[in-house]
Amino acid sequence: MPDELARDMIDCNAFTVPISENSPQTEDSLIKTALRVRPSTVQIQVGSEYGTGNIISIDSDNITIITAKHVVKTWDNAKDKYVIFYNGDVAETDLIATDDYYDVAVITVKTADVEVHNLIRLKSVALDQAVMEYYDSIKNEVVFSLNSEHVVNAREVQTYDYYGKNTGIGSKYIYGPVINPNIMVNDYGYNMIYVKCEAFGGMSGGGVFDIDGNYVGMLVGGSEKKEMVAVRLSDIEKLLSSLE
Repeated sequence: MPDELARDMIDCNAFTVPISENSPQTEDSLIKTALRVRPSTVQIQVGSEYGTGNIISIDSDNITIITAKHVVKTWDNAKDKYVIFYNGDVAETDLIATDDYYDVAVITVKTADVEVHNLIRLKSVALDQAVMEYYDSIKNEVVFSLNSEHVVNAREVQTYDYYGKNTGIGSKYIYGPVINPNIMVNDYGYNMIYVKCEAFGGMSGGGVFDIDGNYVGMLVGGSEKKEMVAVRLSDIEKLLSSLE
């Protein structure tokens, strides 16, 4: 029965995080959306480096995840390379591609490596480029990103819970207004989303979402002035389209 359910979910795209429409910009709406997004969130461990990622697709072969390129920078020399899903389940991962220009990378987990009872609780984020057309026309829109607790030697000691309780993965959130959705950031050399909010270590590679749950970018940097920058979805798509 679980295997059949998983196949049916793949066939009808039931893994995708549901999107709301015209949610009020309140903390209650933000919490509800964050809870919907959380099952797409993973923590990535590459040697001593760690960061965040989001599942973007689940099929019969692979669970595909996007993250920041700098999260996987030590890949070739690292012994440990794994992801922790929001329920604490741990799985080995493979590096599929990195972008030579943008701070973006793609990794995968073999679907067969995840027990079916865990698989059916995961979600993938929808990447809708049309969202950016609207997003570029506004300012001060509230966005959020999820934060995780980091556990050293997670493969051995990470807490597991079927429903994700007390695992620490994607259990916290940060949020703030977008100051500019499309501004040149000299440190990176390309246009990015610039947000007035604080980011913390280990959040790099995590999705930036609007209040409805639309994925608009990927967090890659923050400052002591409580500012955050994110790679825009339109630029992330350039790497993804090259893999099709």
